[in-house]
Amino acid sequence: MRTAAFLLLSIILTIGCDENYVTSSDQFESEIDESQVITLSAQTDLIVENTNGNIVISVSDTASNIYCDITKKVRSRISENDAQSHLSQIDITIEKNTANVKIEVDHPMNDDRDYEISLDILLPNNFNYNLNLGNGNVFVNSTTENLVINLGNGSVQTDVILLDTCFVSVSIGNGNMNLIIPDSTNADLNASVGNGNISNTGLNFQNQQITSRQFTGTLGSGVGIIVLSVGNGNITMNKK
Repeated sequence: MRTAAFLLLSIILTIGCDENYVTSSDQFESEIDESQVITLSAQTDLIVENTNGNIVISVSDTASNIYCDITKKVRSRISENDAQSHLSQIDITIEKNTANVKIEVDHPMNDDRDYEISLDILLPNNFNYNLNLGNGNVFVNSTTENLVINLGNGSVQTDVILLDTCFVSVSIGNGNMNLIIPDSTNADLNASVGNGNISNTGLNFQNQQITSRQFTGTLGSGVGIIVLSVGNGNITMNKK
């Protein structure tokens, strides 16, 4: 559905439901692709709750609804048939409220199987995002005012234009983060790592304060807020 954004995350969606194969000496895998169209009225916020997989957000000036490509994957330690039969146990719930759309992934917890769900979402520009993922990768390419990402283990890349009075909070337990924003952004930034490095390329911060684990500074008028946090890993900031 899209091109460049997905290469950044190496999301390979090539295996159909009828194709099962052994991924290791003790695992069998089955995969199916689905798609959904979520009709919008006046919603401006997107909430995503996922456990394992990827979340890819991209926008289109011509989109009037939300288009979601879904890849469901089950890895079984029992058999090929077991992996395929449990694809139906993955439940994608879509809830539309007055201001937001919520996409929530649910699946059983079982020592004999691993579940992975990747969401490739195309929607109108200028949405606000609250994205929550246990393990995997998150990529966001959008114009937005509010962006909240919580990731347990994996990587985050955001190539965004932030509106004035923006609020951005990106948190990773273990992994790496790459924030790409214009130098014209107006926000106070606070980036911190428990173990890792923080680097900046091209962004003209005022009032910089830098230590081995923390970076603070102001872009433009500083009316917005950007908070970046990584437990173990690196934070890179780049000029768009």
